[in-house]
Amino acid sequence: MIIGIGTDLIEISRIKNTRRNKTVERIFSENERRQASDKDSMLAGDFACKECIVKCFGTGFTEGIRPSEIEILRDEKGKPYAVLHGNAQKKFEELGGKTIHLSITDTKDLVSAFAVMEG
Repeated sequence: MIIGIGTDLIEISRIKNTRRNKTVERIFSENERRQASDKDSMLAGDFACKECIVKCFGTGFTEGIRPSEIEILRDEKGKPYAVLHGNAQKKFEELGGKTIHLSITDTKDLVSAFAVMEG
């Protein structure tokens, strides 16, 4: 059963700005930053996925959920997946979540992501 869906679109240039003012360290885990290396488009995709997930929750970044509590990683084939921590994990469990499916696509300037939460 689908519990929630979410979609997001972000300009890659927004990530370049977060790198300049160190916000990137508050939003992204060390694993996410290492995985992305210097690819702003990958971090933009990660952020778009984080937004999608809180849209699946129906909350946005409220109820104490911070972007750093949602970690977006890639498997060996490059498929994105989410690792939830803290309040994000708690909300997922409260909603009866079993899995979250993610998809990311990008152009030169934009990244789009889509999430489906099943329960």
